Amino acid sequence: MIQNLKTMDRTMLVLLIGVLLTHLGTYMVIPILPIMFSETIGLSLGTVGMLLATYSISFQFGSMFGGFLADRIGRRIVIGGGALIGAVGFAGLGIFTIFIPVLLTIAIAGFGNGLNAPSTKAAIAAIASKVNQTTAFSFRGIAANIGTAIAGLIVFFLVAGSPTIIFWIAGFIYIGVALKSWFLLPKECGDASCPEIPKGAYKEVFKNKPFVVFGLISILIWALYAQLALALPIRATDVLAEPSNVALIWTINSGMVILLQNLITKQVISRIHPFVALSIGLIFIGGGVGTLFWASSFLGLIVSGAIFVLGEMLILPTIDSTISQLSKAGLIGLFFGLANVLSGLGEATGNLIGGRLLELGTELSYLPWLIYAISGVAIGLIVLVLIKWKPMQQSLKQAAQQKNKPEKAPRVNPGPSNNLSHPFNSWEEEVFFRKKQRT
Repeated sequence: MIQNLKTMDRTMLVLLIGVLLTHLGTYMVIPILPIMFSETIGLSLGTVGMLLATYSISFQFGSMFGGFLADRIGRRIVIGGGALIGAVGFAGLGIFTIFIPVLLTIAIAGFGNGLNAPSTKAAIAAIASKVNQTTAFSFRGIAANIGTAIAGLIVFFLVAGSPTIIFWIAGFIYIGVALKSWFLLPKECGDASCPEIPKGAYKEVFKNKPFVVFGLISILIWALYAQLALALPIRATDVLAEPSNVALIWTINSGMVILLQNLITKQVISRIHPFVALSIGLIFIGGGVGTLFWASSFLGLIVSGAIFVLGEMLILPTIDSTISQLSKAGLIGLFFGLANVLSGLGEATGNLIGGRLLELGTELSYLPWLIYAISGVAIGLIVLVLIKWKPMQQSLKQAAQQKNKPEKAPRVNPGPSNNLSHPFNSWEEEVFFRKKQRT
């Protein structure tokens, strides 16, 4: 790993530092936002959900607008400008305690982050295509989780009473990201040409029925995924003497991802059908949020977070790799852009519904947690049904047989279509933690 870092392009290192810093700034704020909104400002849980949904929606508008601008004026300006706008939004959260100004500042923060994040990912992809994309995105994931882990520690040790200082620190971190981007990143798109989306590209996307169906189901997946960021801090206000200490759980979760993601990818995700991995992950995610009902101590919150993050490690890489397999050649950026919009729509919907559910929980305390657990199982079953849908199966099989398929992506083995466990021409299905014999 250290050797890879030493030989890495300087621009790539600058981008990875930016990923670390933006996650540091964002996750100093996100874990305590529900606590601030409900405890400090006194908003209802339904309104808290609406504010978090506003962040998700404005993030997606920023993503769409940023993608359009990045291809025309260059990624450096978009990444730096987005970071500066995000700094204004996060700093504003430390100033205002009235609903309308808070709504505006959280929308500004989301829009700025939306400009910054996808443009950074696109820049990493453009540079990594010259060397090793898998290694580059592995480092991106590590950098993101290191930033998230440090953020939890900072909140744990610095926040006592008012969290205002955290918002100001996050704002200054984003200003640092903006300055770093403007002075250290290359102009326009660097050595790579800034590609333009060809005419009729969107029509090609919507003609791809497997992608459209998977995209619609991903809205449900992201709606469930969004529940932890809302439900865990709210539950912490009932369980912990100092609710802001809940940020430390994000540190623990990120540590789990850093330590276990590679193992889970190699020994589980790469050996089973991607939709089976998604289904198992959804059950863990629903279970992680649902078990918060029994979490009556900091240790209980950690256990629920750990169950959730096991599901997260299964679904996040699988969703990305499945989208890459369903994408048309030459339009993968567009497919990922539309997938981002759907994920934002799912998170926004999840925050709105989650806020209302938690309000119901004040009368029927078990109801929201039961719904979370049942939803994980139900969405998991819907995903499993897609395995039997022939257009989806055929599309994934074609991707599995391509020579330029992603190096570490989950794949559908091109075995018999009717009975995948039955040997055919010496083909056999992978088994957990057993190296498959070459035939």
